Amino acid sequence: MKTMSPNSQYSSAPAVTKAGEFRPKLNAPFVVKNLFKPGEVSMIAGAPGLGKSTISAAIAAHAAQGRDFGGLSVRKTVVIYYAAEDSYGVLCRAHPYMRDPACANAPFYVVHGAPNLMDAETPEKVARFINAKKAEYGCEQALVIFDTLNRCIGEADENSSSAMGTVVGNATYIAQITHSSVVFVHHVGNGNPDRPRGSSAFHGNVDCLCLISKASVSGSEKVVLLNAIKQKNAQELGSLPFKLAALNIGVDREGCEVTVPMAIPMEPKAFAKALTRTKVANDNKQPSQDTIERVADIERVLIELAKTDPGCYFSQSEIAERSGSIFNSVRGSDSLRVAVRRALVALEKAGKAERGTKGYRSSLSPSNANDDVLSD
Repeated sequence: MKTMSPNSQYSSAPAVTKAGEFRPKLNAPFVVKNLFKPGEVSMIAGAPGLGKSTISAAIAAHAAQGRDFGGLSVRKTVVIYYAAEDSYGVLCRAHPYMRDPACANAPFYVVHGAPNLMDAETPEKVARFINAKKAEYGCEQALVIFDTLNRCIGEADENSSSAMGTVVGNATYIAQITHSSVVFVHHVGNGNPDRPRGSSAFHGNVDCLCLISKASVSGSEKVVLLNAIKQKNAQELGSLPFKLAALNIGVDREGCEVTVPMAIPMEPKAFAKALTRTKVANDNKQPSQDTIERVADIERVLIELAKTDPGCYFSQSEIAERSGSIFNSVRGSDSLRVAVRRALVALEKAGKAERGTKGYRSSLSPSNANDDVLSD
């Protein structure tokens, strides 16, 4: 079907709905519930060094896998990430969530370079590419990220309301014609972290505006907050905390450790408790309810592994990689290994897990022929 250009779509007869026959949707489509929705344009803005691209890549990786985060529901979707500023850096930031071989076929594409959203032909070109990828994967929606905005506007002035109105208009056309959630990654103004840099058209015309700020936490951890200060037709969200960490991926030829940046979504309720809880000697000690939920989550992982590979044992690291959001507060640190180990020991004592020379498996595993279970 031939699509209309952004200009021609307004010249046709308008769509009309009789208000008395309209009924709001109970199950409105979303990419990230109450945050990013198909047909809308959003913006993530923050000062340098606060992890804008790291957080955007983490959200994109979760969307490509349909993986919930921070207490928010996520629908699996095609992701097209226009890495206008640093494509290698974006790929590195996505790697922590995409490195599992099971994620190799996830629909997450990083485009090297940037389209000029001031060019009248760009919206239809971008739309054709998005629709082709949606058809390839059988997805009804997409998440499209432009990082950063100022690299996607050609020679235009981001302080010009007319020019930026055109940019947001073209992005809206892409969002609506492809049933996509379009997200701009942008900077905040110099000396003013409360609004995006440039024309007020950004704040006025985008459907969702998120600002990134530092969190007031003690210790060496770096935590930032994603705050949705403007949302269209969505339930108001609280601050979404992300821990900025580094994932060790190996050692280079000189014997130096090599790491990649990683943004770890944290559960907002757990983070709020951490802020108000008096600091104790053991920072890794968790409330008893967290311990119960972690044991249950690791039991879930063992059962799922037993279904796909009956009788096989799995290392702690393989089990940890499949752990759920209850472990997000310790993910990316040695504390994750300790927490998973504690959960496995608890399951072993409860008779729900078996320990062997190669790791652990569920005691519900149907294959016990090659038992190499270790006894204490």
